[in-house]
Amino acid sequence: MSAAISNSRLKSMLPILAKYFVYAESLEQEAPHHSEISLPKSWPQDGRVAFKSLSMRYRDSLPMVLNGVTFSTDRFEKIGIVGRTGAGKSSLTLALLRLIEPASGYITIDGIDISTVGLYDLRSRISMVPQDPMLLEGTIRDNLDPAYEYSDKEVLAAIEKSCIGDLLFSPKPASADASVPDYKKGTGLDTWVEADGSNFSIGQRQLISLCRALLWKRTILVLDEATANIDSQSDKLIQSIIRKEFKNCTVLTIAHRLKTVMDSDRVLVMDQGKIAEFDTPSNLMAQQGIFAELVESTKFNEKQHMRPF
Repeated sequence: MSAAISNSRLKSMLPILAKYFVYAESLEQEAPHHSEISLPKSWPQDGRVAFKSLSMRYRDSLPMVLNGVTFSTDRFEKIGIVGRTGAGKSSLTLALLRLIEPASGYITIDGIDISTVGLYDLRSRISMVPQDPMLLEGTIRDNLDPAYEYSDKEVLAAIEKSCIGDLLFSPKPASADASVPDYKKGTGLDTWVEADGSNFSIGQRQLISLCRALLWKRTILVLDEATANIDSQSDKLIQSIIRKEFKNCTVLTIAHRLKTVMDSDRVLVMDQGKIAEFDTPSNLMAQQGIFAELVESTKFNEKQHMRPF
């Protein structure tokens, strides 16, 4: 009797399973993870990023979020990216990481069209610090070096440069044995990170993400509104680390605070999915265009104790 019931249930499930298979087969397949072309081990060496007439939409039925975007960076250039909400700033990051494929146009890094580069090969060679950095449950070392590719010495050097040592180590009392470390939150590199990094503040999580970027030494660093939700003091600390430690790196900074991009080599101003302005901060201020308006608006909002934009 039970076998008959099982067979009956199985027969009733077949149409549902058939629908699942049809749905799975109809899904657009992600691009290959590894490149068909032979990439140099040092790629990208110069961090030259170029968008060529790139247009992109989130779905076929939706309007373009990027429309004919064309710009290029010089070697190790620091580019600020600003614009009002919905201007297309973060869409540039989605396109660069191939999280969404363009409707037309293309992107090159050091002259190589990234559409020919496997997703893993591309994304593993770009460092990113997002607005809400993800930390996994585990040790600090697990989070900084998941594949354990670096020595403890290299990890500790990155920790020192990123100023997160105080989160992991506490000063020793004068009477303590200097050879035995005294840890604040845990056991140094074994300091425990709760799920989503809940035992660290947002500013501390940003610094941990920045430490990871320092350790990995990628030639391209993307900061996607990384300092939007932190206090101005933490913002200043992060900017000082970037200026000092990422000199040989192309940095694309999508900024919430305009102060963050005022010392960039150039600032790209997005408006309705297009590039409205692209020049040095001083030249943009002199032009009295969108960038100058945003700066003036920010000054007013700060006086009124409001968040910029």
